[in-house]
Amino acid sequence: MENQPSTSIGTGMSGTNSATSSATGAGTSASSAHATVDRLAQTAHETVDKLAAKAGPALERMRGTTTNLREQMRGKASEWSSMEQEWVEAARGYVREHPFTSLAIAALAGMVIARMTHHR
Repeated sequence: MENQPSTSIGTGMSGTNSATSSATGAGTSASSAHATVDRLAQTAHETVDKLAAKAGPALERMRGTTTNLREQMRGKASEWSSMEQEWVEAARGYVREHPFTSLAIAALAGMVIARMTHHR
C-alpha cells in the first residue's frame, strides 16, 4: 500500500509540473501578444499624429480660401443688388417719361410670349 500513495504523489507532481510549464508558456505567449498589440497601438498613434500634423495646415489653407471666397461672393451680391436697383430706377424713369411707348412695348412682349408658349 505504501507504493500506491507514492505513485499518486509522483503523478500529482508531474501533473503540477506540466500545468506550471503550460501556464508559463501561456504567460509567455500572452505577454508576446500584449507586446505586439502595444507596438501596433504605438504605430497607429504615430500615424494618426503624422496625419494630423499634415492635415492641420491644409485645413487652415482651406479655411482661408473659403473665407476669401465668401467675402468675394458678398461683394458680388452687393454689386448685383446695386445694379438691379439702378435698372429698376432707370425703367421707372423711362415709364414715367414715355407711358404710351411703355404700354406698347409691354403689349408686344406679351404677344410674343403668348405665341412662343402657345401649343398647336
